Amino acid sequence: MEKRRQAIRDIVNQLGEVNFTQLRELFPEVSDVTLRKDLKFLDETQQLVRVHGGAKSLPHVLNFHYRSTLHREEKQLIASKAAKLINPHDSLFITSGTTCVELASVLPAIPLYVFTDGLNTAASFPFSPDINVEIFGGEVDLNVMRIGGPSVLDALENLHFTTAFLGVPGFHPDHGFSILSSSIAAIFQKVIEHSDKVVILMDSSKVNYSYTPRMIPLEAVDIVISDDKLEPRIKTLLESKDIMVL
Repeated sequence: MEKRRQAIRDIVNQLGEVNFTQLRELFPEVSDVTLRKDLKFLDETQQLVRVHGGAKSLPHVLNFHYRSTLHREEKQLIASKAAKLINPHDSLFITSGTTCVELASVLPAIPLYVFTDGLNTAASFPFSPDINVEIFGGEVDLNVMRIGGPSVLDALENLHFTTAFLGVPGFHPDHGFSILSSSIAAIFQKVIEHSDKVVILMDSSKVNYSYTPRMIPLEAVDIVISDDKLEPRIKTLLESKDIMVL
């Protein structure tokens, strides 16, 4: 129950607003009565706002702040592992998301070119004359503090990344890594095409969820960095697909 409610909250936080029909499609094995009880509980515990016909996320500032407090130690561990993969003069893409914010805050003070579509990510980079940071211009989604739109896709056409660090809301062993909107999926696809190495940052609470038809296939990923609670069967599966697990 707790994990299902966490999944519902994460979906609402990522999308901003979800109607009951969408929830029913995402959780077909759960009864309508149970889903309504879940929404009632999440509303009463101030994890989302229940509205007629569905639910909305908390106001964007509270939403991001709330998500940043979840699994904080795990995210910091993931960030410290990821930072060790970075070498002088690398060209990096670091996307939006609370785990990516943790990585941004611990970047080594070495010559780097760093690009991001995340407002909070950009604000978290350490001050260093050696780190050249560029944030894309475009349409701002305040719910997830991310910049998107055609202008981002156009800018990506002319860029090349040594390593792309991507955060995802879920992973299912049968499908891959979830992406919750078509606009984010388009940006991620373009980033993957223009990157030598693709690294997924994902704490273990994200495992066994497949939210939407939009996925990053396992074949597109080189490394998965997680915390020390990742199930052995998931680690074995990823490694069988030639994905390094850290």
